[in-house]
Amino acid sequence: MTLEELQNAWAEDCIIDDNHLDSESVNTAKLHSKYLNHLIRYKLELAKMKAYYNTLRQSKFRYYRGEMTKEELQLNGWNQWQGVKPLKNEMDEFLSGDNDLNKLEIKANYIQCIVDFLDSVMNQIKARDWQIRNSIEWKKFISGA
Repeated sequence: MTLEELQNAWAEDCIIDDNHLDSESVNTAKLHSKYLNHLIRYKLELAKMKAYYNTLRQSKFRYYRGEMTKEELQLNGWNQWQGVKPLKNEMDEFLSGDNDLNKLEIKANYIQCIVDFLDSVMNQIKARDWQIRNSIEWKKFISGA
């Protein structure tokens, strides 16, 4: 699911029907399960993306240093680096400007936004029982009980 799809789903799921607080209370466990599954999935995807980023970064380091074999270059679909071999203190500049690494970093940042959103949703779900209890107490107060 995309971030927008998750946001739309939560916009529907977060509504507490004031006339059916009993079923809303029971529904909390279902919502917790639904969004916890999403959260775990995206946390795992983010960890995998970070590991792939680190591997690619190491390969790009070797690429810019001219240390890759012909087979490694062919496997990655890269041509031999023809530029000046960067010094170690210049390598961060080369790597931060690399298109492949930047694309991967953008994807990782997008997944991080999804994880942050789902963390926030989980916090709201944890507070849901408290909100329902307050609604019940308010109804009791209004009715004079």
